[in-house]
Amino acid sequence: MNVRVVKKFVFAIGITGCILGSVCQSDIVQAETSKESSYQEVKKDGRLYIFASHGRKADFEKTGELGTGIIKVGYGESGETVVFDSEEAVVEYESRIIKGILEKVDVIVYKEVKIDGRLYVFTSPTRMASFEKSGELGTGIIKIGYGVNGKTVVFDSDEAVKEYNNRHSLKQTEN
Repeated sequence: MNVRVVKKFVFAIGITGCILGSVCQSDIVQAETSKESSYQEVKKDGRLYIFASHGRKADFEKTGELGTGIIKVGYGESGETVVFDSEEAVVEYESRIIKGILEKVDVIVYKEVKIDGRLYVFTSPTRMASFEKSGELGTGIIKIGYGVNGKTVVFDSDEAVKEYNNRHSLKQTEN
């Protein structure tokens, strides 16, 4: 495995551990509402309030008080106190922090496996593990004669095709 890839992966794991250890801060400071999630952030009086419940947020807007909540002093992006309406809000807040950091980390997983005259190319660790366990890829991209010496290459995704092309100095082609 490429040393650069390993270093990036270790870095990503370290950042995730940092977040789970409640040390890192979020760069998410906007109110969000969607049909899938009732997650919302509100800044008031130097504090950041996090809601997982529309009802609790509506009550807060009427009274200015949250009632029972989870308070984490210095937990916000700028060291502000963060007040959560529930454990669900804490989990959602921390999940968004992790997602934001992982989106910024450029970790590429890449593996080529030769089996029965075919070359299988993976960029998804999940799909690779599933393949190693079952011997089946499921949905993939098969390119007959695409590999060295006209070998058939089976890709787990479009990203695998792109990475294969980059590593083998091939021009990008349409599927």
